[in-house]
Amino acid sequence: MAEKSITYISKPGKTGTAPCVAAAAARAKELGIKKIVVSTTSGKSALAMAEALKKVGHTAEVIAVGYSAEYAAKWGAFDAKIQAQAEKMNVRFIKGTHVFGGIDGAVAAAMGGVAPGKLIAATYYTLGQGFKVAVEVALMAADQGCVDTAKPVIALGGTGEGVDTALTLTPATASQFFKLKIHEVVCMVK
Repeated sequence: MAEKSITYISKPGKTGTAPCVAAAAARAKELGIKKIVVSTTSGKSALAMAEALKKVGHTAEVIAVGYSAEYAAKWGAFDAKIQAQAEKMNVRFIKGTHVFGGIDGAVAAAMGGVAPGKLIAATYYTLGQGFKVAVEVALMAADQGCVDTAKPVIALGGTGEGVDTALTLTPATASQFFKLKIHEVVCMVK
């Protein structure tokens, strides 16, 4: 049996970013994890993750996952200045369709009912919005070939702005969703 600590964030949203990225960086160093997937709208959370890694002296690629064009038009896109700064710190930026929405969302909206992706998302929401987002961005990164589905990563998600949840998991592509394995919670909202 092994014991580890979990960092609990008292309030969801951007105030959790600093302790969340610090906990994720420390755990990535402990485990030797080489890829960290971060949900981000502007790029700020990804940059904060890269800075936290630098602070603990660990080298890992940060993969910043942003909204698809449709959602970016509604909720915001990567900020060019932040993106340029982050890319100098080994951050890769990608965009993609939300795995738990996408075509399932269109079918549910047009035909009614609950699509499987929405049901899965609602289940993860019971553990917090950031928990659902962390799983989703790991799937999105795997779909784009940015992470190896045989190696653990740390995935970060948030509630609104910033990140407040970090999970150690072995990712999967969306078509292989049930092969995704969550190993531990590094940080989450209490």
